[in-house]
Amino acid sequence: MAEHEALAVFLGDWSAEGTSYGGDDQSPDNPHTGASPWRSIHTVRWHSGEFFVVVDERANGPFDTLAVMGWDQERGRYFARSIENPGFTREYELTVHGGTWTYTGEHERATTVFSDDGATQTISWEWRPRGDWLPLCDRVATRI
Repeated sequence: MAEHEALAVFLGDWSAEGTSYGGDDQSPDNPHTGASPWRSIHTVRWHSGEFFVVVDERANGPFDTLAVMGWDQERGRYFARSIENPGFTREYELTVHGGTWTYTGEHERATTVFSDDGATQTISWEWRPRGDWLPLCDRVATRI
């Protein structure tokens, strides 16, 4: 099925670098406060059956994420569900247009743009700590 095959763009081992933001002083007037370097590695593989992909990300901080992404046949949409080592879980609806994947969630949203050759992801996360969407993390991942 084409919807499942589209997830293959995420497969592989990736190394990411960028900047993370946040903190109590972050506001629309000061959106990049608390900037700190971001480094992570993540591995994405098919779950058996090749209907879903499993994402295992290890980041500095430490901040680790385990996620499952896939196509929900009943709802007719992509999804991602993650668990984070600080003790929370998130669910996102995903849409794809060309090489751009958009994550939409209650607390965060993101875009991942793949290069034409599929070797680079440009990733931008935002969060809404107090009503306004603010930058959370900008990074570039390259295939290892």
